[in-house]
Amino acid sequence: MARVFLGLQAEVPPQRERIVEALGRLESCGVQIQRTSSWFRTPTRGNSYGAVGIAVEAATSLMPRELSFICQGVERILGKERAEPLGPKPIEIAILLYEDRVINDGDLHIPCPHLLRREAILASLAELVPDMVHPVLGRTIGELVAELPPERRPIRSEETTSS
Repeated sequence: MARVFLGLQAEVPPQRERIVEALGRLESCGVQIQRTSSWFRTPTRGNSYGAVGIAVEAATSLMPRELSFICQGVERILGKERAEPLGPKPIEIAILLYEDRVINDGDLHIPCPHLLRREAILASLAELVPDMVHPVLGRTIGELVAELPPERRPIRSEETTSS
């Protein structure tokens, strides 16, 4: 079983409900959730609701491409369109880390190349594994969060998932 970290983020209500549903669907497809971070929310910007996100540590026998396919399928079921412009997304599920592997193969990129722009996910991951070294950037996840400017730092929410 591979140790993986996934980031789940929603920008369009109902955000928490959609993420919880995504977790259930992932588990039914062979992703065994081991630990879940707290909920984090980014500040609202302009006409955006802000993003709500969590990170999860999971175990899976799925290979990286299979896991990516499952994540994309769950996103589609929950309303994400692949051809969407850069606007708010109903759900995004990213493979943040898959073991300590670095993969750049066509449309599959691990670790997630957008991690530093997804502040709620980055903070969530840092809660789970602050001392883990990012395999490309060579810095710990905790250091990466500490480098976020104050106006981009997400806020921890009191609510948690049941995992």
